[in-house]
Amino acid sequence: MGPREGQERPRSAQVLEAGDAPPASAPSTEAATILLEGDGDIDGVPGDEHLVLRTDGTLEAGAWRGRAEVFEMIEYWAERQATVGVVVLDRRRGLRGVLVTLPIAEHEDPPNRYQLFVPDGADALRSVLDITPGAYGGLELSFPGDGTVGYLEDGWSACDRLNEPRSAPRQRITFAMDGDQMVERDRRESGQVQVCDMLAACPYVYVLGAGDPVLAGEILRNLRGSAAYAEQSLSVAGAAGTPLHIRLAEEKPEVTYLDAVYVEDNGVRVSPRSCTEAFPGPAYCIADGIAFVLRQGDTLDLTFDAPGTTVELRATGYYVPTSNLREP
Repeated sequence: MGPREGQERPRSAQVLEAGDAPPASAPSTEAATILLEGDGDIDGVPGDEHLVLRTDGTLEAGAWRGRAEVFEMIEYWAERQATVGVVVLDRRRGLRGVLVTLPIAEHEDPPNRYQLFVPDGADALRSVLDITPGAYGGLELSFPGDGTVGYLEDGWSACDRLNEPRSAPRQRITFAMDGDQMVERDRRESGQVQVCDMLAACPYVYVLGAGDPVLAGEILRNLRGSAAYAEQSLSVAGAAGTPLHIRLAEEKPEVTYLDAVYVEDNGVRVSPRSCTEAFPGPAYCIADGIAFVLRQGDTLDLTFDAPGTTVELRATGYYVPTSNLREP
């Protein structure tokens, strides 16, 4: 990560909500709520400028003024990801900029929208870059100080770019000035490769028998976050005439929220034995919004009285990466 100065977190009680902006007739920016503020040296002269982003989009950096686009954000993510700060764009020329970072309005782990401004004359801030890279949160821009801005493509974007292959090379993308705006100048392989199957799908599904567990595949693929809650199916091969024994194993740094699981054998729904042996059964017996939780390292062994040679395992739920879980 390149040099970044004066970066501040937002005032937690002043997260943008619909209607926060002042009326059009407001006589000054004082009527607009402060959304973000901090301090940073924008002009290279000793002494920091005070940075302010208001809910009407007004951006202030000392004597300089500009306008960013602000939008409704979820408070939890805004408190953790929204920032305003000074970055060094070109060390040789002494060019610095103001970077506004705002998480877009997603329910889980949203990517950041980055808006970059540079001084234009004695009192104006001009927008030179406005991008939302990455599929989820955590991707940061780098500022090497040579006049460029870059970032390393995340694994999700790499796999999406190549239409979900088994693996995908992650690219490093670089932007540079072209006239009065920054544009993509270079895109090259970073040397890092993303195994696409490791991005999604928890838990793993194993068929248990006399020998070692046999991996049948994964379930709940790409259902990342509660907003992605859905049912998925996976074809599972069993042994004709015998019960089917399945193990669900959470092996990744994620938490699975399993609302329901069952199999279909020749069109007939078959619940796990554990759902018929006791009442009420475990949380995974009925899709009622009350989930059975599997954390990394957890397994769940299920037996189905389904004698078919191939059945459809159906599971309802979603998963959340451990690093993105909300604090209680």
